[in-house]
Amino acid sequence: MNILIIEDDSSIQMLLKLSLEVEGFHPMVAGTIASGLDALAAQPIDLILLDLMLPDQSGFELLKTLQQSYKEIPVIVLTAKNEMNDKILGFQLGADDYLTKPFETRELILRIRAVMRRITPDTTAQAADVLQAGVIEMDRTERSLKVAGQLIKTTSKEFDFLWLLCKNPKKVFTREHILDQVWGFEYYGQTRSVDMMVNRLREKIKPYDHVLATVHGMGYKLEV
Repeated sequence: MNILIIEDDSSIQMLLKLSLEVEGFHPMVAGTIASGLDALAAQPIDLILLDLMLPDQSGFELLKTLQQSYKEIPVIVLTAKNEMNDKILGFQLGADDYLTKPFETRELILRIRAVMRRITPDTTAQAADVLQAGVIEMDRTERSLKVAGQLIKTTSKEFDFLWLLCKNPKKVFTREHILDQVWGFEYYGQTRSVDMMVNRLREKIKPYDHVLATVHGMGYKLEV
């Protein structure tokens, strides 16, 4: 598994590279966004570890680029920025996880494995990788979403959220449960992250946005 580390601090680069190699991963290092994009173009990358504070550009800008050209590659943000607004913006721009420095490398490895489990299709259960609920059709192998036959682009978390609802139509999920299931770990951030994601999805799937029903005081469910 190829992991691209985009980090300008040489000591953190070395720590991450050695830790990942011990776990059997194949890490490569880039110190700038420009060199990170060169690495992405040169070989297949399975996951990116991204620092937000880089010398040539903000990591937020790279997240935007990744959503346009490499949205299938999961991203774990590693940063000293601990403000909730930064975390929310990172998730909005497509980050799959967010770890604040300083962190334990053991926790990072666990989060890498959790992210990869979420995005790796189960080839032994191919039939279960296709769902249809009303106008919504989802294929987990291709990570594709169709609404009334129209292909809709989604972020990783938007797809996982819809998959959860489509597997359980009409079941109400609380915001806390959605955070836990979609983010893949116990997330202590503000639950408005879920509301913001739902609002983005509703915009994307109009005029069928009513299928994402709000259950006031509780959470969300899929109406089919």
